[in-house]
Amino acid sequence: MNKKIIKEIILFGKVLYEQGLNHSHSGNISVRDGNNILIKKHGVMLGYLTEKDIVSINLDNDGKDKEASVEAKVHRNIYLSNPGVTAVAHAHTIYATVLSLKSKVIKPVDSEGSLYLPEIPVISCSQTICSDEVAAKIPALISKYKAAFVRGHGAFAGGKTLSEACLYLSVVESASKIIYLSGLQK
Repeated sequence: MNKKIIKEIILFGKVLYEQGLNHSHSGNISVRDGNNILIKKHGVMLGYLTEKDIVSINLDNDGKDKEASVEAKVHRNIYLSNPGVTAVAHAHTIYATVLSLKSKVIKPVDSEGSLYLPEIPVISCSQTICSDEVAAKIPALISKYKAAFVRGHGAFAGGKTLSEACLYLSVVESASKIIYLSGLQK
């Protein structure tokens, strides 16, 4: 496995955790490396990843995802649908989750939020975790909006780098916090 990518995943796992975008074991991140995806293992703490907590799965579903994050199918579909995306991040952000319970779209009201993400679509799915429905709906939204939210669950973001994907997650939560605290979105 690519050591440079593994170090990057470890770093950004810690960043997302320290920013409070995930609780101890939630969220996941991955980087595409050719025909492989390096992704966080299921059940490990995102903020305290080690090299052994990252697994390599095939971009084509070869059935070897057993150790990977339960959201591996969503990551895979984002990569397959968006050739320019080489990194995916997923977080269970608190303020955006609250807003998602009432909204079909989160529209940042702050300058920075609206610069990066003019709107963040919110989708409803009958099953939100490890879901074929999420895996089918999210990739097109990532292509158009860079980040999208699954109602009551969390945000997915894609980027050319893991730094970019994590930036979008950070903006989702920051903008949502501003909206929530200001009372500007009903």
